[in-house]
Amino acid sequence: MILLANGKVITRDPNGTGYYPDGGVVTDGGKIVEVGTTADLKAKYPQAEFVDAKGGVIMPGLINAHTHIYSALARGLSINGYNPTNFYEVLDGQWWYIDRNLDLEATRASAQALVIDSIKQGVTTIFDHHASFCEIPGSLMKIAEVTKEFGMRACLCYEVSDRDGEEKSIQSVQENKDFIDYCEKNPSDML
Repeated sequence: MILLANGKVITRDPNGTGYYPDGGVVTDGGKIVEVGTTADLKAKYPQAEFVDAKGGVIMPGLINAHTHIYSALARGLSINGYNPTNFYEVLDGQWWYIDRNLDLEATRASAQALVIDSIKQGVTTIFDHHASFCEIPGSLMKIAEVTKEFGMRACLCYEVSDRDGEEKSIQSVQENKDFIDYCEKNPSDML
């Protein structure tokens, strides 16, 4: 049992106290047991491991409902001489160029970068329709391994497109099927 307290708790509970200026959260096995003031929770759960929030904010995790893992390593990227004039040129000359060159290890690295950054920003759940047309089979599992490693919830699918030909389109559909099969055989509220 863990008591994370001595913080500003935002519960967003419309039927109760929505804010505790000096509050905490008691968890047991990853589940929230109780939310309240620091003093009340310390008195009620003296055996709990105390984690001091040091006045920081304690709140429910944020959800990023639209992200692109394949682009996580391209933040701040500037290509000399590349000056797109419309959205198609941006897609074709930059984003599709990147996803056409991501192999499984680059997909893993992109996922790690995005998940670490998400956690730093308070995001605990991501939604991604991934694209890495260089190496499609197994790419969603690489991302799932990273999200599991860092404790991030993820809703994942593979982008289906025929922009790189019929074979890549068929592989994309198969990648979704394989990942759905995996999720059905290994049910989890994290994936």
